[in-house]
Amino acid sequence: MSYSTPYDLGQSWRTPQAQGAAQYRLWLRCVYAVVLGTLLFNFALAFVNTNAFRISESLVIVSEMALLSAALFLVFSRNSVLLLLLLLYFSYMGLILALRPELDLKAIRDFLIPIVFYLIGRNFRRIEDADKLVWICTIVVLAVGFFEFIFLDIYTRIVSIFDYYVARGTLTADSNFVEGSNLFVSSTRIGGRNFLAFLGNVRASSVFLEPVTMGNFGAFLCLWALFRSGMRHRMLMFAAAFAAVVLPDARFGMLVCFALVAAAMLGHFLPRISWWALPVLVVFALALYGGWSTAIGWTDDLGGRLVHASQLLQQVTPEMLFGVARNIPFLADNGFAYSLGQIGAVGLIALWTAYMFAPIEDRRAIQFKALAATYIALLMTISNSFYSIKLAALFWVAAGAADVMRRKDRQSIDPDFVRRV
Repeated sequence: MSYSTPYDLGQSWRTPQAQGAAQYRLWLRCVYAVVLGTLLFNFALAFVNTNAFRISESLVIVSEMALLSAALFLVFSRNSVLLLLLLLYFSYMGLILALRPELDLKAIRDFLIPIVFYLIGRNFRRIEDADKLVWICTIVVLAVGFFEFIFLDIYTRIVSIFDYYVARGTLTADSNFVEGSNLFVSSTRIGGRNFLAFLGNVRASSVFLEPVTMGNFGAFLCLWALFRSGMRHRMLMFAAAFAAVVLPDARFGMLVCFALVAAAMLGHFLPRISWWALPVLVVFALALYGGWSTAIGWTDDLGGRLVHASQLLQQVTPEMLFGVARNIPFLADNGFAYSLGQIGAVGLIALWTAYMFAPIEDRRAIQFKALAATYIALLMTISNSFYSIKLAALFWVAAGAADVMRRKDRQSIDPDFVRRV
């Protein structure tokens, strides 16, 4: 008679807990790969456009849809609730888009990103897994950003950013006001830098290819460092946030960081309903500011951008308020007006309410919601850049992980899993 040993049985000898831990590790690596893909795919396509063949807008769209599809698969593999949410979401979007002259896939995509990546984050078992993801993204972004800043000539030979945006149809060939520059149109500060003027006039963009998102990424790092008081090397995260704001000379990003410090303190005291109402209050304040201001045009400073944002809000019609307008003007410089035109007030309030009052494991998650509300409200004031997947994916994964964060004494984690990770 022969006897089977555990090794004869392959993997079947493993306990259910060990098998679950192995599956989770594999799933987590796939999540890291997808989020890094959202961060890097524009940079990779720009490299291809410079060194291999000319890309097109359709290739950019296909690349982004492939990443979003992979993210959908990762959610389906661990959370069947997504089916119900997608049914409700697509039913609503189908209703309002049926009243428009043409199908607007961008409207569907913009609000699908937070749903999918937030649910991915809610499947994280440990908040440290989110820390690791943020650190990986930080190292990649700063490494490329410093290389760009120090070796600019080599960088622009490898990646011609301006040509990439022309190839994808975002810019025209004659729109660069800096002669001979291969950078994005706003990557040169004509009037001189606001921070560390001795660094010159170039604003680093890193893998984001344009400096605005780089600055917004730096503000997100500040947000995460404020929230994760128990994170290892927390002070290094603050330093990374500072670098990610200074390299692109992001004056608005620095302003957001100061606002986040105040929100971090108030987040311990104010209830969720206060933070839920913050975007509404910001919109109301913009409307008042626009009514009181005597400025006609707008200038490239904070006051001018606020005037411009208020003017865009005044273009919102009753049809746009319900998301059924047939002709929507250019509203990208105000995220609130843009959102209303794309999804309507009903859909926008429903999604925001679902996030703000989603179940949480610990009250510390309310502090993250306070930080998130401040971050989103400020970014949406002057642009719709928050909908860009190259930053939104990481943000919403972190938001989902924050909502399921548990206190250490209430965690139940397989010791073998902790040791291996």
